[in-house]
Amino acid sequence: MLRIHFTSDDLVRTRIVPAADPLWEVALSICRLAGRKGRTVFGAWRDQARHNLAKADALATARRVLAPLYQGTSLYMPDFLTPADAALGLDAGVDAVLSTPRPFLRQELDKLAGLARTPSWAWGLADGRKDAFHELRHGLYAYFEAALRPHWSNIQGMVDADRAMRGRAYLDGGVGAMLETFRPAMRWESPVLTVVDHPVDRDVHLEGRGLVLIPSYFCWGAPVPLADPELPQVLVYPIQRDHLLGVPKDPSDDPGTPVGRLLGSTRAGILRATVNGATTGELARLHEISASAASQHTQVLREAGLIVSRRMGPNVIHTATPLGRALLMGGSQVHQRFGGRRPRS
Repeated sequence: MLRIHFTSDDLVRTRIVPAADPLWEVALSICRLAGRKGRTVFGAWRDQARHNLAKADALATARRVLAPLYQGTSLYMPDFLTPADAALGLDAGVDAVLSTPRPFLRQELDKLAGLARTPSWAWGLADGRKDAFHELRHGLYAYFEAALRPHWSNIQGMVDADRAMRGRAYLDGGVGAMLETFRPAMRWESPVLTVVDHPVDRDVHLEGRGLVLIPSYFCWGAPVPLADPELPQVLVYPIQRDHLLGVPKDPSDDPGTPVGRLLGSTRAGILRATVNGATTGELARLHEISASAASQHTQVLREAGLIVSRRMGPNVIHTATPLGRALLMGGSQVHQRFGGRRPRS
C-alpha cells in the first residue's frame, strides 16, 4: 500500500498532464507486450504490435535493448527512462533520457543490477559511450513507431476524455473532488491519497512539491509511482478504455444504429465525446479528422441544440446539452421532452 501525504501547498500544485506521455506508454506497453495480464484488453494490440515490430525489423532490438531495462523486475523500473520532459512529446522525452547525468545513470543501473540482470550494453550509458546512447535512442524510436504510433490518436483521444471528466469534478468540487474520482484504485482521505494495491508498503511525503498525475492507456492494475521518493513525484494511473486498440470501434458508432443513421458515424461519435466536455482539438484527434472538419461538425450539433460551446482561453469547450445526452440514451427522454409529440423538423 502506498500512502501519499499532501500539504495545502501540494494540493495547489497537483495537476494532470495535458497529453498522453509517450515514454510512460512505451514503458508500460513493453510490460504489457510480454506479460499475460490483460489478455482480453491488450490481446489484439499485442498481435498487431508484434507483427509491426517484426515487419520493421525492430522486434529483436526491442527484446535486446528495451525489454531488460523495463522488465528486469516487476518491482523496479529505472526512473531515468520516464523523465518529466516527455510531457512535451517523444523528441523532448528521448532527449531528456539521453541527457541524464552519468552519476544518476550509474546509480539507477546499479539499483537495477541488484534486482535483476542489467544488459551489458547499458553500462556504456554510464560510461558516456556513443554507441550505447545510439542503441537506446534507436530502440525507443523504433518501438514507438511500430507499436504505438498507429494508435497514438486513439490513445490521446481517450486521455483527453479522462482529463475532461477529472476536470469537470475539479470545477464542481475542487482538488479533493477530483481525487475522489480515482476510487476504488485510490482512496482520498484528506490529507492522504492511498494507492490500495501498491505492491510495496511505503509513505511518500510531498512536502510542497505537488503531485503530477499521468493518465495512461497501458497502465494496468494499481497506479504506478516513481521508484525514488526524493524525485518530483508523479503517479501514473489507468484510464477507462473506451476503445480497445487493434479491434473494431464501438458498434454504437456505426451508421447503422439509430443515432448513427440520424447524425452520421463521425458526428454521432463527436456528440458522444462531448458528454464530459471536449475541445475542438481533442475531438479532431479522437476521430482522426482535421480541426476544421471537427469545427464544422460541432457547428451543426450546436445549431441543432445538441451541444453548447464556450471559449476558455485559446480553446473552445464543447459540452452535450440535456437534449444531446437524451438522444444518445436512445430517444425515450427526447419523447418525454416534447410531451409525447414528435419534434418539428
